[in-house]
Amino acid sequence: MAAGMGYKGKNSMDIWKHLESEITAATGRPFVLRKHHGVAGGGINQTRKLEGEPESFFLKLNQRGMLDMFAAEAEGLNELSKAEAIRVPRPICWGEYGEYSYIVLEHLNLAGREGTRRFGRQLAKLHGYTSEQCGWHRDNTIGLTPQINTWNDDWIDFWRQRRLGFQLNLAQ
Repeated sequence: MAAGMGYKGKNSMDIWKHLESEITAATGRPFVLRKHHGVAGGGINQTRKLEGEPESFFLKLNQRGMLDMFAAEAEGLNELSKAEAIRVPRPICWGEYGEYSYIVLEHLNLAGREGTRRFGRQLAKLHGYTSEQCGWHRDNTIGLTPQINTWNDDWIDFWRQRRLGFQLNLAQ
């Protein structure tokens, strides 16, 4: 997202009011945004913590036209949570408003040494979760790079073609 972009949306309603409304609709609880500030974690997106009542959320904001990326992320997070192996943020809402695409996620406090240890144990448990096939029903992205997820019965073949091979072809 270009530095210095303003946050005004269509019809003079700013994106913050829009997000308050969308979060309220998605959670079924009134949400009032008290303040927002930038946080680490944004390589390709602008990332912000939305501090409000009754809780806080994590926002990823990008230019209009990135909605599919955010929809795939939301679906992927929901899928990861099914493994019950690692604590993933719950997607709250995603959409487009004015010149922006966005996703709002549950805000997780991941600070501290114990959080890092717990994450490592959970990540190891997640990698023990298996399926009969490798891949997924939809493609998604790693940053802005497409991640092709065509189903494959063989993990090595999937990795060679869809992960490592795909990246090597892009680099070439």
